[in-house]
Amino acid sequence: MMSSLTRWVLSHKRTVVLAWVVLTIAGIAAAGPASDALKPEFSVPDKEGWETNVTIQERYRGTGGESPPLVPVVTIPEGESVDSPAVKRDLAAMDARLERALPGSRIASYASTGDETFVSDDGRTTYAIVHPTPDPDSFFGENPRAERIARGALEGATVAGEPVKLTGFDALMEDSGSENEGPGVLLEAVLGGVGALIVLVFVFASLLALVPLVMAFVSIMTTFLLLLGLTELTSVSPIVQFLIALIGLGVAIDYSLLVVSRWREERSHGRSGDEAVQRAMETAGRAVVFSGVTVAIGLLALIALPLPFLRSMGYGGMLIPLVSTVVAITLLPVVLAKLGPRLDWPHRRTDDKASRAWTRWAQAVSRRRWLAAGAGMAVIVALAFSATDLQLGSSDANTVARSGNAKEGLVALEKAGIGEGALLPHEIVVEGGTD
Repeated sequence: MMSSLTRWVLSHKRTVVLAWVVLTIAGIAAAGPASDALKPEFSVPDKEGWETNVTIQERYRGTGGESPPLVPVVTIPEGESVDSPAVKRDLAAMDARLERALPGSRIASYASTGDETFVSDDGRTTYAIVHPTPDPDSFFGENPRAERIARGALEGATVAGEPVKLTGFDALMEDSGSENEGPGVLLEAVLGGVGALIVLVFVFASLLALVPLVMAFVSIMTTFLLLLGLTELTSVSPIVQFLIALIGLGVAIDYSLLVVSRWREERSHGRSGDEAVQRAMETAGRAVVFSGVTVAIGLLALIALPLPFLRSMGYGGMLIPLVSTVVAITLLPVVLAKLGPRLDWPHRRTDDKASRAWTRWAQAVSRRRWLAAGAGMAVIVALAFSATDLQLGSSDANTVARSGNAKEGLVALEKAGIGEGALLPHEIVVEGGTD
């Protein structure tokens, strides 16, 4: 089948190239809309905690639920008490500032509830829980826009002469100096491409180093076109765009590298033109198809998980290895047949024989295959064992920022014996209450 496909591709070079050019241009145009159509929804259906979050957001205008709150903190001087009239007025004024700055927010504090839970045992440290209205562009529930507004509203605010510190995960992230969204897909792909080019230049020592990158570009852009269509059928996690860019860069380059290396070997053995391409595809091409299908099946296995966003990573992520495979067995043979000999310059190495170093390595592994297999398994077991200590969940608040206003607020909570639990309080929904 591979032989027949390659013969057809080589006899219809213009049709194949034109088709991929059209798909790539369409993919470039679709990349932006496809990314905008992705939905950062991290639902856990049929789980009590998730259903409670949904109920809270529906009944309280989107506030709370899965979104972490902002936490204003203040420690008043010794000798003062939160029950004194002046302190109560200052605490109420702090709440009023936040209500004006963040209309629609849900605020709970000692001033609004009189609940001693919001006060430390020594009566000097108190805090508030502020759930702002959600940011429609938020990712993982963070709301940096609301944090910046609240920070501005509390600037200069004091209680009994002591400044109010704004903490919370959003505030800590802001003080950490890092961007919540991280580097974009384009930047990650460019950085990965530059690193790959350096390696490819070393491997090929010719202009052929550019060919795998071109194949990766075509594969990634075409996959974004398919992703746009997929978003019309179902919700897809924003993480999929990173999978497409990074996995696409890796597998497309890997498949191209395998085929091009095999093609160079055929040329070093005296074959040229379509014959060299045909022989390369009959061997390396089959390996590419096997690998691409295997990777796609591995990613598709994510659909077995009960989390919708992981499922979307499965059927969204499987697109890139499949597209990379099709590009490697259709477009790449045409490029090698038409431009390969001219791009293979300046070729200073021979592919007629394997390098001595790698030959010795392969012979050593073959002679001591059980030892090699045991060493490989030992590495895998060691990595698997270390993963057993992996703790999944929310970040430790103390590790997010080293200094700043938010860190000072967190330290004040911990010194007062309240702790960082105030940053992620448990919310409970009570149905049918009469009190």
